Amino acid sequence: MNHILMRVPRARWPFLLFILLNATPCVAVAPDGIGAPHATRQELIGAWRLLSIQIAGPSGPLLDPFYNADSAGILIYDASGWMSVQIVGRHRPAMAAPASRPTHDTAQQAQLKAAVLDSYYAYFGTWEFDEATSTLTHHIKSSLIPGESGISYSQTVTVDGGHLVFTTRREVAGGAAVQKKIWQRILSPDG
Repeated sequence: MNHILMRVPRARWPFLLFILLNATPCVAVAPDGIGAPHATRQELIGAWRLLSIQIAGPSGPLLDPFYNADSAGILIYDASGWMSVQIVGRHRPAMAAPASRPTHDTAQQAQLKAAVLDSYYAYFGTWEFDEATSTLTHHIKSSLIPGESGISYSQTVTVDGGHLVFTTRREVAGGAAVQKKIWQRILSPDG
């Protein structure tokens, strides 16, 4: 992958790695291999708080390219079949809430907006769960990234001890990358 990254401006590396890990076809695997506990649809319903996003690449651990370390987020599955997810990087730039949306940004305002957008991710849609294969599929209705509308993402999921774990394996230049998103059930509004 290094030879690919050398041809891309360094500022776009996080976006490129995000695309490689999230937009390419994937094979989902259980987080601990064979024998991981199967989840039920009922176990998924509710609100979940993001604990971590871990990526192991061909050369070892990697920071999440989109959020870096210590991201936060919330994932909600409703019994009616709707879902929503939001993830934010911890080191977002400060930006005041405008009274209205300006029609013309200065270059500095445009850069700030881009940095704010690059550290936040959200979409909503419907979800379905195949208990036989532990495959959870999100059918995106609308996303912060407009090109994701209408796309479906599938991944293997396990629920164990109040934790929801998504694990996906993707082939990248130089080998495989395994990404784990670990969520914890939210039991009260205080999280």
